[in-house]
Amino acid sequence: MLINSTFALLRALYDIYLSEQINFASLYTAFIGYFKVMNVFGFALAFTYLFLSRGPDVKLDLSRILMIGIMSFAISAPIVFFIFNWSDNQTHPIIQALVYSSSAFLSTTWAVIVMAYVQNRESQPKFQLIKQKYIEQFKVREQTELELHLLQAQIEPHFFFNTLASLHNLIDIDAEKAKYLLEELTEYLRSTVPVFRYKFVKLGEEKEMLIRYLSIQKVRFSNKFDFDIQIPKELEHLPIVPMSLLTLVENAIKHGIEKTNGKGNITISCAMTNKKNIKAIVSDSAGLYTASNNGTGLENLKSRLKITYGDDAALTIKALPEKETLAVLEVPVYD
Repeated sequence: MLINSTFALLRALYDIYLSEQINFASLYTAFIGYFKVMNVFGFALAFTYLFLSRGPDVKLDLSRILMIGIMSFAISAPIVFFIFNWSDNQTHPIIQALVYSSSAFLSTTWAVIVMAYVQNRESQPKFQLIKQKYIEQFKVREQTELELHLLQAQIEPHFFFNTLASLHNLIDIDAEKAKYLLEELTEYLRSTVPVFRYKFVKLGEEKEMLIRYLSIQKVRFSNKFDFDIQIPKELEHLPIVPMSLLTLVENAIKHGIEKTNGKGNITISCAMTNKKNIKAIVSDSAGLYTASNNGTGLENLKSRLKITYGDDAALTIKALPEKETLAVLEVPVYD
């Protein structure tokens, strides 16, 4: 509109100069006339371009450019006919409107040329490059998510089969405990298995999984340990990788509680650091875990953290022999 208005002003100034009737009223009348016509054609060209163009990734050929010009003229000419009063009795008003429209249309054909040039020489290659980058990024993301789902799928049978083995042992020893364990396991699987398919779960959902898991394990180990979960209510809505804390707890039982002779304690605590990261600490009182104890579950967790957070996540194991083992997980908070 700004360009067309500028052309309208220049055309009006030129007409006033030729007519030698230089006054504001004549200039204003001429400017308004050209302003209407040129903007009618400008918007008609824009509309037909959007309607007939097949997108920035398809080159505009000559036939389509001609179609844009013809269609925009067909739209504009009737509008020009009705917005002016054609008072010349020597020529039919329709002929006057068509002649006037043709001259105005020719003065705006530069717009068609510019649109075709920009699309064919500038927009199309850039669009193709952006499109290719998007496709490549989509494939990488799809592959990454597939790897993540495969890693998470490996966790489910691992825990499930371990629990079934415990259940098998309890059947002959204590039928009532075996029944209770089976009920707990059924409820655990019913409520948590669907969660494993997601990239993130709420920290509160992870907390519920921990409670169910530890309750099952207490039955298995005949109350050989106590546990305490300290996850504030205000943090329960935050997202975290599914079964990340549970994997650390599982390792604490496998490498700590299971191998100690006395009664142990497991503590899980979470807090925010600088309002950007979740810091989770899993502590077991056995203090038997060492760096050489890295098993499939822990390596799986490290892979999932790497896929999900890149280098923004940190997992460290701090062992104080015969005293305590701390597993410290720190992950960023994603919206």
